[in-house]
Amino acid sequence: MPSMDTNRSSTTAIASSEAARDSPTDEEILRRPWKYIGYKGYSSFLASEDEFFIIRRFDVLNVRISLSLQDELSVLEDELSKIDREYSKRDAAVVVNNGTLRPDQQDRVELLNKIERKIRHYNEFVLQQTAMRKYSAAPRRVVKSIRNWHYNYDHAAINQEEQKYLDFEKDLISVTPRDKTPIRQLIDNSHRLRTLAIWRQKDTEVPDHGAAYVSYYSDKRMDEFASSFIVTAGVIMLIVPLWILQSLESPTYKLVVITLFIFAFLLTLSFAMAAKPFEALGATAAYAAVLMVFLQFGDSSS
Repeated sequence: MPSMDTNRSSTTAIASSEAARDSPTDEEILRRPWKYIGYKGYSSFLASEDEFFIIRRFDVLNVRISLSLQDELSVLEDELSKIDREYSKRDAAVVVNNGTLRPDQQDRVELLNKIERKIRHYNEFVLQQTAMRKYSAAPRRVVKSIRNWHYNYDHAAINQEEQKYLDFEKDLISVTPRDKTPIRQLIDNSHRLRTLAIWRQKDTEVPDHGAAYVSYYSDKRMDEFASSFIVTAGVIMLIVPLWILQSLESPTYKLVVITLFIFAFLLTLSFAMAAKPFEALGATAAYAAVLMVFLQFGDSSS
């Protein structure tokens, strides 16, 4: 058994030594990043974060293709109408039964088959465009992060012509978008807040050649902080007005306090929790009812 362990250790040491000898130095990587990093490193970087998976939607090209397919179908439609008119004439050379599909004239059958293939392609394309339109635009900070990656390698890791897709910011979409609360969006949009040390994620696997340039931050910690902030704000909005109402004697002052807190509650729901209008109004009505019940309870006690 000891000899087996020794052999395994020797083999591992040899393999590690060979791997270290084959690995390029940092200077070599920076001098020729297109060789040592290339699309393998670029793809790994983009795959390391869902938000980094951004691509072009090609809006203009898709619209042009849609118009082209539409026009091709219009031409075929005109041809079919022409055939129908010919076979419907009083003095038609051939008497055709236009009230049946079996059997039909060969030219009309062939044209309908052609239309069927074309219109199926057209319908599939339109449905694809409907789905594509649902993807949200890529955040600017994500585009900036990807550009910084290219900058760190002097824009040489990937062919510069193939980097130009990042210049079409209005055409870029997030393939895997995430729904985030406004509080979380505020953190993401602020470089100072987004790069706080408390969010840093240390266990993420980063290639040695990219460790000096790439920092990862925990989405889970940011989401937990945003949720805790919202819960704390909700508790404050419920408890604080009760104590204020208890300390006041004038009904007018109490109504003023209730009005202010209802307005603050509605703003909190609308801007901090991204609630839909009818959801925000419903929750605000329930909140107002709680405060009014407490107001009536206080009046009856006094």
